[in-house]
Amino acid sequence: MSLVWQIILAALIGLVIGTVMGLLAWRLWLARKQREEAKRQQLAVLDSLGVLCMAMVQQQIELSEASIRISALLDTLPDTISPKVDLSDFHQFAETCRQFDRGDSRQALTPRVRHQQDSYRWQLEEDCKERLEACAQRLETVLPAWRAGLGVSSSLR
Repeated sequence: MSLVWQIILAALIGLVIGTVMGLLAWRLWLARKQREEAKRQQLAVLDSLGVLCMAMVQQQIELSEASIRISALLDTLPDTISPKVDLSDFHQFAETCRQFDRGDSRQALTPRVRHQQDSYRWQLEEDCKERLEACAQRLETVLPAWRAGLGVSSSLR
């Protein structure tokens, strides 16, 4: 009878070891998938930043809109990204633009108030134009290094 118990015990130990090994393999696979997804998201962010910089240079987007979008995208990148570059102008201008009504609250404004806000925003854009364009150029020059550092290549090229 002890041989039967030894066989049952060996089978149970084998089952436990197999289960643990399966769980470890599954966790490794899941971690790999999460890293791949993070890289895909980072690539999309870097591509979007490149498109926004290009749109700024070609004056296809208002500086306030570009700054708000770029600021939000930069906040999604990891802190470990390098080389470090001063892009604070985007964040500062985006913060300045928070005072303006957007979306439904903008639609609720009278045309006169909307025009006043637009005029003030356009004046701010004109005042900050050179700083923001220089910031966009710094961002454009660092994007390839960021891609290389993150181990991703552009899907736009």
